[in-house]
Amino acid sequence: MTRRPATLPELITALQQLAALPPLERARRAPELIDVAKGALAHERGAAIAEAVDSGDWTQAEIARELGKSRQKIGDMLAAYRAMSKAGAPTS
Repeated sequence: MTRRPATLPELITALQQLAALPPLERARRAPELIDVAKGALAHERGAAIAEAVDSGDWTQAEIARELGKSRQKIGDMLAAYRAMSKAGAPTS
């Protein structure tokens, strides 16, 4: 089963909680939080790309040029976001 990414508010809360921990506990928990942050930010990037494409204002090729990515990479990000959203992940 694929775990849904953390939402941005959940990530912010986790970062605030991390900041309050003693130094070695912060060091122990940081690697897991790095993974959580990557997932949350990748989800937000996918949501932003989907929003831009679905608005009709941007094509995937235009987004690729603006972000300095290949058209294929943008398509992959969009597909991953939509698959995760379809599986029940939050859409924002």
